[in-house]
Amino acid sequence: MKLKIDGKETQVQPGTSILGAAQAMGVLIPRYCYHPSLSVAGNCRICLVEIEGAPKLVTACSTPCAEGMSVLTTSEKVRAARRDVLEFLLINHPLDCPICDQAGECGLQDYYMEHGLHKSRFPQADKVRRHKRRDVGKYLVLDNERCILCTRCVRFCEEVTKTGELCVRERGDRSYIDLKPGSRLDNDYSLNIADICPVGAFTSADFRFKKRVWFLERTASVCAGCATGCPIEVHHRDNIVYRLMPRPEEGFPAWLCDEGRMTCKSLRAPGRPAAAFCEEGNLKPAAGLRFAASRLGKLKPEQVAIFGSPFMSLEDNLALAELAAAIGTKNFCLHFSTEPGIKDGILKNTDHSPNSRGLALIHAVYGGYTREQFSERLASGEVRFVLGRNEEVKAALAAAKTDIPSSVFSFSDEPAPGRACVLPAASHFESDCLFINYAGRLRRARAAVKAPEGVLPVWQAADRIASMLGAPIRLETRAAVLERLKAKIPELAAAPLSDDKAEFELK
Repeated sequence: MKLKIDGKETQVQPGTSILGAAQAMGVLIPRYCYHPSLSVAGNCRICLVEIEGAPKLVTACSTPCAEGMSVLTTSEKVRAARRDVLEFLLINHPLDCPICDQAGECGLQDYYMEHGLHKSRFPQADKVRRHKRRDVGKYLVLDNERCILCTRCVRFCEEVTKTGELCVRERGDRSYIDLKPGSRLDNDYSLNIADICPVGAFTSADFRFKKRVWFLERTASVCAGCATGCPIEVHHRDNIVYRLMPRPEEGFPAWLCDEGRMTCKSLRAPGRPAAAFCEEGNLKPAAGLRFAASRLGKLKPEQVAIFGSPFMSLEDNLALAELAAAIGTKNFCLHFSTEPGIKDGILKNTDHSPNSRGLALIHAVYGGYTREQFSERLASGEVRFVLGRNEEVKAALAAAKTDIPSSVFSFSDEPAPGRACVLPAASHFESDCLFINYAGRLRRARAAVKAPEGVLPVWQAADRIASMLGAPIRLETRAAVLERLKAKIPELAAAPLSDDKAEFELK
């Protein structure tokens, strides 16, 4: 159907709202209660527009387009209505802007500067007082005074998580958002409420007062918290990651689970090693690699075991497989069995690793033992040294009921007793790397911050160890690793591994 918006003709599908049609044309109509992933409420009234010939203004979010309709979004009647709506919303709003975490991302601030610029006719002493700084959940703080009752939070809990913790109490200017009796906002997606709150009523307890948002730098990346591989935006400054936010991408919901948001905490965890912990004491990372190489060099190939991991990237696992081939050991495992799937109907996956699908591709090319066979090899007594990721090595040795000296790559764990050497490794926040999610979609993590001095990604550490052993695998650069991936793995031959814009999905 055809209609006009501000004199310009456009064509839309039946059922499209005026707000949606205007947005498609690049005309921004202000909104508070509207959210594209929630039901339409139409209660904030800031999106009022004029339809020529209609007796009164209508809400753009809840009014469908009609054939021949002529809509005005900036007429004098519309501008006057927006000023009145803003004044109404600000009647009881506190003067918290200097201390509010929403500053810089606040719809009230932006729309006031664009549509308001009026002086309040209500003395501060007459404002309705409400509860401030309420602890309403593990990650959330609620300031009822700031709330404009857009009800996005209530609809999110009812429609997305279906946990229904929130409600609106009282009536008129005494209305406020509250927890239902016996409830707390501890669902797995609670921090999304802080994201969708347009005025800073809900704020993140973790991010609160940490950094003004206009100082933050943003890097597009992916979450490595599970096999879903959600698109994220890493917000960082001065080599510190402050928060992770959902990033719009086709095929993914507009949310991010709380567990995924907290994965950045491992970067500055107290137990994260920045040096190599060896029998000889704490060494610089490069000296730790030399120590591991010296231990490997004293053993026969059949006495060495190498363990891949679905928690490491395609590049890391490829380099470990190439290292095993270079030193001539058959004792390597690139196998991980799982049954991935979205367990909660939203995002969280039954597979907690980000790259089990990618590990399976490398296993198909390089072979090696299954986990059960690898455990048997460890228990046989022939293996004298193990190289792999800290958590996998600990689990494998426990399953084999043996204690073999090992060099392990650690991203966040404290050094484990009995390990010959713990080697620090760069995380996916500190190096560009690739994963393949449970659906076979290529996911790119991009470096947002720098790793501690001397700390390398696993693929680069494996290359250094191989060179020290006199069996180079020639993976000095990431470009070389990507070329090797394409050459070795047929499924990735056509994949745009270095193209930031293109996507790739396994068949």
